[in-house]
Amino acid sequence: MGSVEAELWNIFTFYTLHGNALDPEHLALTQLVQMSRDTQMLSGALLKTPLRKPDIELVFISEVKKRTLTPAVVDTDSGLTNSVDKLTYEEFLTCLMKLSTKLYPAANSTNGSPLESAFQQLLMENVLPLASRRSPKSIDKVLCDPEMVGLFSHFQESLTKVFEFYASEGVNNARHKAGARGVKEIGNFDDVKAESSARFQKTARGGGSTGGRAPMKGNTMTSGMSYSDFVRFASDFGLTSQGSNLTMIDVGDIYLAGVANATGTASVRKLKFRDFKEVLVRCARQAYRKIHVSEPDKVRGLFLYMWRQIQSSISQSVSGNLSSSRSTHKGGLLRGAQVFNERFIAMWQEDEYKDYLFPKEAEREEGRDVLSKLISGEKLRADSLPPPPGRASKKVGMRKQESLVSGNSFLLDIEDDDSSSMADLGINPDKLKELLIRRPDLAAMLQKNLQEAGLAEVA
Repeated sequence: MGSVEAELWNIFTFYTLHGNALDPEHLALTQLVQMSRDTQMLSGALLKTPLRKPDIELVFISEVKKRTLTPAVVDTDSGLTNSVDKLTYEEFLTCLMKLSTKLYPAANSTNGSPLESAFQQLLMENVLPLASRRSPKSIDKVLCDPEMVGLFSHFQESLTKVFEFYASEGVNNARHKAGARGVKEIGNFDDVKAESSARFQKTARGGGSTGGRAPMKGNTMTSGMSYSDFVRFASDFGLTSQGSNLTMIDVGDIYLAGVANATGTASVRKLKFRDFKEVLVRCARQAYRKIHVSEPDKVRGLFLYMWRQIQSSISQSVSGNLSSSRSTHKGGLLRGAQVFNERFIAMWQEDEYKDYLFPKEAEREEGRDVLSKLISGEKLRADSLPPPPGRASKKVGMRKQESLVSGNSFLLDIEDDDSSSMADLGINPDKLKELLIRRPDLAAMLQKNLQEAGLAEVA
């Protein structure tokens, strides 16, 4: 899908999701009008021939009425009939094309037909620069992280079973609804688009409705998970509940980002299993976007949340009406999620039941705590401590004191006259003696300097 087409598809699905998050394939009239306002197509101050709301309504109705004479079509992916009061993506493009001729009737056609020039001007001046849109970002680097690869390898079998459960149940439910309504079935959205396109072309040539029955495409439980299947999965695992931090718009945007990355085409396709893992990563990133932990821990946190939802479903199924269709669905879900429970518990036990999203911070050690550990471990005992420095013994009338430290002998010669002069300088001779006894290195340095200066005798 080219960049322009990708932007138009992201614009279309932005407004469809904000109109009805359960139906991203169809655009309501109110959302088309809102997009026109956002892109200043209704602004008289900037355009010579601005559009009016009735202009948009007329073009919208003319498109949706093309389907009113055709039989109701049921998509076997969702079990829903095609919407007769909303636009598909192809019809949305046609509406933009028709509106462009009303908005720019005098468009320069030197590089093509007037219709092409008007459509190009509308896209370049209004739609592409001003319309709101989805902006999915690539997460290929996150998916290729070795820790993330190992995490999904651990859950490979369990996620496969969960995926197959929803894919198979979605097909069965859709076929049941189609049979109950007595309407024509069609394989998927591509069949709807192909048949609509063929019918439009034949009608344009004057041939009327095509009628007939579209070929039924094969759809096994491994073929893919439709959007309605994914919404059911998100609901069962609590991803759409208040505690998940995800809205229905988030769920729709995440699904569309997954299928767009897989197909590269502008349509709502089925989600393949290889892309189911990407969607789970996107759910974790969006739900915990404000939490500062690693990407794999966000996914583990999401799995922890899903596991707790499954435990809640078990208690509700046991206490509820087992004959109801809802309990039957939950019974199948629990069987499909059994391996998921086993795999998660094994991982959680290995991680010592940690909180992946809010891990415990390492406590800051204080001096008192470390001292207590040293004392309790008997690393500091009273009998192992070095003796405190002793005070120098004094002898009255001694003019010379000898300090024997490490086999060295130093003469400390302090005359009585010197004592009085030193006291005048604020020096206590006794304390000086004690210092030199404790620090023989200072005594040696002092004696050496005095000898070099000729002020002391050589011992």
